[in-house]
Amino acid sequence: MKRMMLAAVLLFTGAAFSQARDDAAERAAVARFGADIAAAFNARDPRAMQSLIDVRALGTRAAKFLALKSTEQADFVRGFETNASSQLTGAFIRMLEASEGSAKFMRVTDTVPARALLRMDMGDNGFDYLEFVVDTHGKRPRTVDWFRLSSGELMSVTLGGIGQLYTTEDPGLLGRLFGVDRVEHSTVKKLRQAGDFHRQGKYAEVLAVLRELPEPVANSRIMLTSQATMAVLSKQESEYARILATLARKYSNEPSTAFMLIDHYFNEKDLPHMLESIDTVEKRVGMDGVTRLLRGSAYFVAEDFNQALKHIDEAIKLEPDRLAAFDSRATTLVRLGRFDDAVAQFRGMEQQFSLRFTRENFGTAEFAKFTASRQFEAWLPQ
Repeated sequence: MKRMMLAAVLLFTGAAFSQARDDAAERAAVARFGADIAAAFNARDPRAMQSLIDVRALGTRAAKFLALKSTEQADFVRGFETNASSQLTGAFIRMLEASEGSAKFMRVTDTVPARALLRMDMGDNGFDYLEFVVDTHGKRPRTVDWFRLSSGELMSVTLGGIGQLYTTEDPGLLGRLFGVDRVEHSTVKKLRQAGDFHRQGKYAEVLAVLRELPEPVANSRIMLTSQATMAVLSKQESEYARILATLARKYSNEPSTAFMLIDHYFNEKDLPHMLESIDTVEKRVGMDGVTRLLRGSAYFVAEDFNQALKHIDEAIKLEPDRLAAFDSRATTLVRLGRFDDAVAQFRGMEQQFSLRFTRENFGTAEFAKFTASRQFEAWLPQ
């Protein structure tokens, strides 16, 4: 009896060890993929990107979202496989080059299955997070789909939904996407026109066409999200603010809009909603230097400078190589009237990041008291 019990314990322990080992191998493969695709993005290398994307699997997932018949699904996947690979990588490269952006592999998620989490830093266009679903069973780990935080959806859903908006001539499909009974032929025509402009990189023209769409299509969540993206890409800040205000009014209760609406709440100086949206983001992607800095910025906008400094310090501790965090810390110290500390911070930035400040860098009103102080005069005399 004791032998049987011992055998059962060994069998159970062996199975658990094997599973743990398999999980460790899986996570290691996902981590390799994350590092590889971040490197491909930063090198702007389309071939390397394409080698890491299983386009057929992604197309199949998009086709399933569209609920196509089996023959239609096969045709869709064939067409997708022919055209999508270069289009997807081209879109990534254009996005990164337009913003002088970069990608950073953050971690392997604790989800089942594990995903590779990347952060996309896009300069003045902000940042985004991508969670890659990775197939690790082939010769090389490849992604079959990915979740994009700014859209709140998997790429297969985007391609099966938004991606079809600008190409399909099927009013029934568009009706399902917009949740309406009927889409007029004139709307289908305008959407195809917007698609033509998009492929040419004419983002302002895309936005102009989308604004001409009838209700309720124009103010659907899908269309508002698309309009906001076009406003950012065409650098139309007032339009971006208007679109976000509409999105907040109609869809603020949907978790998928939380990330995009952060800018709106900042514009409104709405601290409770700012913090609520940041909470939603951190629940999804975890805490990092960007999310902590964002929280510090929320308190800064609300003029709670002590709380702002607390979260900015957390951001620096998490990612001590982010210049923006040090700049925010120095500016917060100025607003707190801690001029000795502010000068020390600016000096530290000069040394760490090979910068050189001049009096002209501090010409705005928020630095008026600082530039009139003895500490500033001792640092940068006239």
